[in-house]
Amino acid sequence: MSNEEKICKAILIGESGVGKTCIILRLIDGKFFNDSISTIGACYSSTKLHFSEFKKDLQFQIWDTAGQEKFRGITRIFYTKAEIVILVYDITNRRSFDEIKNYWYKQILENSSEQISKYFFM
Repeated sequence: MSNEEKICKAILIGESGVGKTCIILRLIDGKFFNDSISTIGACYSSTKLHFSEFKKDLQFQIWDTAGQEKFRGITRIFYTKAEIVILVYDITNRRSFDEIKNYWYKQILENSSEQISKYFFM
């Protein structure tokens, strides 16, 4: 790792089946898959992006968390030292959006630092 490279921990959270894994696969491999297997627990990926305007590389450590209710307790540990939390919901599934508001956002407030960045994807 060069002096110009920074490391950033990011986690994706949201209900099961909303596309968290597909977003990560698109970022890492540049491919989109219509179907994927549900994540059990969490999966780790890493990628480096170069930002030419800043002349810096950013190494993303990306955690894909399971959205099933039975894994919700495990997800809490991934907030530790995360700099970015990406809340993901399915625009065709109103319940997945409601859970972002009613559950997932509250988890960020309870389990992460106040400086954490938050982004919404559809």
